[in-house]
Amino acid sequence: MTVNASAGLRAPGPVSLDPVGGKARTAIPVSGVHQWLTTLLRDLPKPTEYRFTADYSRAVVDYCLEKWPGGGSLAAPTVEEADAEFRASMTAAKDLSEHQVDQVCNRIFGTERELSAWLCGTTERYLTIIKPWTPVWLGFTNWALRWCRQNSIETLVFLARDALPFYIAATSLDQGLDLHLAHVSRTTRPDPLTANSILRQPSIALIDSGCYGTCINELRQRRSAVLDDSRDDGLATLLFYSRNPQLFGYVNYVMGKDMLASPETMGRAADFIIYAGDLLEALPKPYRYREQDPSTVEPTDLVSFTISIAALSRISSMAQASTFLDTERMNDLHEQVGLLFRLYQLAQHRCDLRGDFLFDEPTPKSLPAPGALAGLDFVEIPPQSYAFGTAGG
Repeated sequence: MTVNASAGLRAPGPVSLDPVGGKARTAIPVSGVHQWLTTLLRDLPKPTEYRFTADYSRAVVDYCLEKWPGGGSLAAPTVEEADAEFRASMTAAKDLSEHQVDQVCNRIFGTERELSAWLCGTTERYLTIIKPWTPVWLGFTNWALRWCRQNSIETLVFLARDALPFYIAATSLDQGLDLHLAHVSRTTRPDPLTANSILRQPSIALIDSGCYGTCINELRQRRSAVLDDSRDDGLATLLFYSRNPQLFGYVNYVMGKDMLASPETMGRAADFIIYAGDLLEALPKPYRYREQDPSTVEPTDLVSFTISIAALSRISSMAQASTFLDTERMNDLHEQVGLLFRLYQLAQHRCDLRGDFLFDEPTPKSLPAPGALAGLDFVEIPPQSYAFGTAGG
């Protein structure tokens, strides 16, 4: 397996001010993100080192308090400050509405006054809610790796930050593929030198959380330009979920079996698929891009940092353990997704079940800007085009 780690974690660079509270953050070049995350996850306390779950949870929180930010060189926030910074980070990301952010906070925040205890309880509650989704994320990653190997695609590009869970799982599954973490999003443009070197590879699969595929489309167009010909070579696009009928969505296809077999029981299926995407995209991230210099990142707020490191560690551990499972058991996610869907349906009518979900309703997505998806009609975009072809009409 080859992982994109062209530069390791450099010595602490310049610091910037957090817009919430004015605290300084150490800057990290995007080329060092892989090594930074790898080191954090490698050194994180392991469950086998502790007899009781509560002791392990406290050890994880203490570790994150030490590592956030700048190796513990700055004073930790109060509970009230940590609460405010997390809310501000979630709102600024624009993945959820303000009402949804309030629902998330109401369902995971505790009443403890001491920071470590409050952060420990908050992290445990968050991980409990997303626990049933972890096998689904892992199943998508494993399927994507297997599909790429079956179709002789060796270079897999994971779009940061939403595809971080898949990237971490893929590096743990270790199937001999060339894995890259591409720093591109709605607001962050890829570094031309790095992106072009990846996009010149003969066979590529782009992997992301999903939605309409605007970022995917930009990379597809960039690849056509760097290849300097008009040939469309079938750049594969593997999304966790999709709101674009031209693009494959994993959850869409898993749900498709029941949509065809039992349409009368599939009310709110479309909302559930969008919720699945919203949940993944709203998963707290360990870093964010610096507004004044998007070629560098900085740790996020303390709550986001702690939850994300704990969640990514769990995903990595499950991926490593899954290598001992047979392929059929690894990839039969239909039953798990079906169970989550039934709970989602029931939660619309049962208030006592809504606490099993971070928020109640999916976020309405605004349509892409005119021209953002130009060129996606009837082109060769596997695996979608493998199933339905590319002819119009």
